[in-house]
Amino acid sequence: MFIHKDLIIVFSFIFVLLLIMFVLIFRDLKSISKSLQNFKGKPIESDKVFFFNLFQPIIFNINLVINTLNEKSKFSRLRVFFYDYFFKFFPDPLLIIDQNNIIIEMNEQAINFFGEDSKQKNIFSTIRIPELSSLIDKSVKQKKPVERELNLIYPKEKIFNVWVSGRRDLGKNKLNFIRLFDTTSQHNVQNIQRDFIANASHELKTPIASIVGYCEILLNEPPKTKSKKEDFIKTMFNEASRMSSLVKDLLSLTRIERIEYIPPEGKVNLNEILKNIRQICNERKFLSKTKYNFSIPKRKTEIIGDEAELHQVFFNIIENAITHSQSKKTIQIKLITKPNTIVFLVQDFGIGISNQNIPMLTKRFYRIDTSRPRDTGHTGLGLSIVKHILNRHNAQLNIQSEVNKGSSFSITFEKYKSS
Repeated sequence: MFIHKDLIIVFSFIFVLLLIMFVLIFRDLKSISKSLQNFKGKPIESDKVFFFNLFQPIIFNINLVINTLNEKSKFSRLRVFFYDYFFKFFPDPLLIIDQNNIIIEMNEQAINFFGEDSKQKNIFSTIRIPELSSLIDKSVKQKKPVERELNLIYPKEKIFNVWVSGRRDLGKNKLNFIRLFDTTSQHNVQNIQRDFIANASHELKTPIASIVGYCEILLNEPPKTKSKKEDFIKTMFNEASRMSSLVKDLLSLTRIERIEYIPPEGKVNLNEILKNIRQICNERKFLSKTKYNFSIPKRKTEIIGDEAELHQVFFNIIENAITHSQSKKTIQIKLITKPNTIVFLVQDFGIGISNQNIPMLTKRFYRIDTSRPRDTGHTGLGLSIVKHILNRHNAQLNIQSEVNKGSSFSITFEKYKSS
């Protein structure tokens, strides 16, 4: 079959043209692929692609992805730099341990305190802190951060507030972040304050008792003539009694602060404590005529605690409600038993407490009405003592109040479980 020569030339030309186009397209694809393989964060330029218009939608989308990745990469680099700088120069010792409790990273403060050779060692061989192991186990078990004040024995005797993050997965490792905040100086200051209060209270106790005693003797003498002497003696007696209460509360506060972190070991029945307080309230003549009602369950409600301290806590809250609340209705004093907890509740329906005053109620000498303690003999230390006693008993105090509607003070205890 005869094929015209011109036709062969045309077909050859078309073939060569298609071959050249194929080579150029292949080169463009190879260039784009190479740019992606050797990604340096730069967009693909148009002058490097022959058929730019043909690949423009693809190149546009690729460049859009590249720009997005560049922004994210830049932000990630800033975050890494910030966290690295933050970790390195944080003012407190910071450590990172793995699931085997091996120290894998330390900041500058930790290195200066424990030594650089502590890295890659077991944390318990480097840092001798009793109960640190149980604190780490607790954070792992609860899967949330935990915090506690612990004593460091080695390499230096210190008191640290230890914060443990709880394990977080990072690849094959499970890491735990630990912060150590040195509270030694704060404790030293507190110890000095406690010693001063204890010594001052002890020294004042005897002369105040003598003044009160002499005033009582003089007041009990049959008056021959009415004079201002009796008024002066009454004033002396009231002020000496108030000072005596203050010294008593200061000594009580100092004692409970010393043992605040030593949990009690005895078993107490809250029913019996409330029954004793009810009897005291019935026998005592309060200046306020406010009525009150005790609701005590028949079944025994037991917790681990100190009977005298819990008696002090309950009586303080009940006395405050009766004396100061000006309750329009009967004050409700209840002991509520729940599956795992026991709640002591005192609810009044009186003048209430404003929201800004509630957080300050447990502060030493804090008074909502500064004139009231002198009239009632209260020292402003009662709720502060309550707070420290409840800390020792691992109990939670909750105060809710609304002005002109009343207040409720509730304490939640963990129920005693026999082994």
